[in-house]
Amino acid sequence: MSQDAENERAAIERILQNYLSLFSQQRWDEWIDLWTDDGVLEFPFAPTGRRSRYIGKSDILAYMKAVAVRMVGRVKVEELEYLHVHPMLDPATICMEMGLKGRILETGAPYHQKYISIVETKGGKLSLYREYWNPIVSMDANGGRDAWTAAFGSPEQEEAAS
Repeated sequence: MSQDAENERAAIERILQNYLSLFSQQRWDEWIDLWTDDGVLEFPFAPTGRRSRYIGKSDILAYMKAVAVRMVGRVKVEELEYLHVHPMLDPATICMEMGLKGRILETGAPYHQKYISIVETKGGKLSLYREYWNPIVSMDANGGRDAWTAAFGSPEQEEAAS
């Protein structure tokens, strides 16, 4: 591997560490600075009727702040079960696997979610964060789709807020 590729791989790993740290601390103004202006946040397995793609810093930041408000006091993350980062052939891209164990505070139901994320960078910033997760795990833990929608909003509420 060339020195440039090694440097790029080290840079994306630092970006990911900062991403996870700032995310867990909900330091959104610093977190969004990790992104390119035209960055894309994608959820390919978003349930029907939910947005699966957020484009640009303002769109991504508005989504993350809204989700964080809905999560506080609702979900308690108890353990980061595992975190594996897999380098890709393109040194500006990585694959991350993560497992969380937690609990829905209102119901006491377990919340054990697994995530796979493809992360791409451009010019030292995040350009794509594509997260694969199973929304059914979240819906079941929250008492079904209606309870989940009530807790985390609906597409209509998102549209009215924007």
